[in-house]
Amino acid sequence: MSNDDVGQNCGKKGRFSERSWEELDWDCLTNVLSKVGMESLLLAVPFVCKSWYKTSLNPLCWQNLSFPDFLPYPLFIDIAEEDDGPLSFGPFYDKFVNEYGIDRSRFSITAFVKSVVDRSNGKAIYLTLPEFCTEEALRYVSDECPLLKFLWLTDDLVVFKHSQIMPEVIGKWKLLECLILGSGLVNIVEQIGGTHNARGLSKHFEVLLTSQTPLCYNVLDRILEQTGTHCKYLSYLMIYDDSLGEVEASTIVNLLPNLKKLLVRNCRIERGSVVTLLRGCKELVLFDAKNCEGFEESDEEISKLAFRIHTYSCNSCVSRELGVLRLFSKVRKVIFMMLDL
Repeated sequence: MSNDDVGQNCGKKGRFSERSWEELDWDCLTNVLSKVGMESLLLAVPFVCKSWYKTSLNPLCWQNLSFPDFLPYPLFIDIAEEDDGPLSFGPFYDKFVNEYGIDRSRFSITAFVKSVVDRSNGKAIYLTLPEFCTEEALRYVSDECPLLKFLWLTDDLVVFKHSQIMPEVIGKWKLLECLILGSGLVNIVEQIGGTHNARGLSKHFEVLLTSQTPLCYNVLDRILEQTGTHCKYLSYLMIYDDSLGEVEASTIVNLLPNLKKLLVRNCRIERGSVVTLLRGCKELVLFDAKNCEGFEESDEEISKLAFRIHTYSCNSCVSRELGVLRLFSKVRKVIFMMLDL
């Protein structure tokens, strides 16, 4: 809903009613505003009229915290360049900074996340964190959003520092039903691919990165362990851009017995791990793998095991190495090389 959409209706007589939008019942208006999304709640609704602004402060309008894409640019720089901070934060955040007259050098995604979470007053049930989030922000939402049922950590589990603390905080969301991990690596790939002579990391990017290589710390398995131990209602799991070996597959089977939907995208998953999952996840009604390497979609044994599952799909899954996964691996190696790890 845009400024024009809401502005044209405010204070005017409706076609079929003598009441104005400004006089709309409070509960009804709250229900409407809870569905318009974060961008409208921050950049449109408050400027319509006083009653809309007042209603927008109701925590019930902030149960769905789907943060827009945060895309700081640049992430990679030539070592000879001056690093004066991000030139852009992404379309929404650039607009937000301009609308509220915020000094760009002082804008903080951590402070932004905290301020929005505070509006929910502990009532948030749906949370999609922005990419390039921070450890401080993640710890904050884990304390202030105890009622979450849906969580999407968009950042890559391998390179980011705050991904390493997910095993510590995931157990706080006892009511969690749906967990999505990853998908943000593609934006890093796009930036490094479009940057010529990139030999270093920008300061605002480097501070977010982990000092531990994947060989030292398998964060995915630890997340799965803690999720299985503390999140007893979890029924939906989606994983992007990672490796699912026998260890992770066994953890899912043993600790997530109520899992009904499992989706994997751009992952390395061995044939034996797929067999373990299909045999062990007795409640599974959906298994959806796409662009994965390690097993063939035409595998006869896997197809037989999947016969009992209501919805089964493994499009573009092959036993050989896929180009996109090779690219992701290369980008991670470049980042760790720049960190001297």
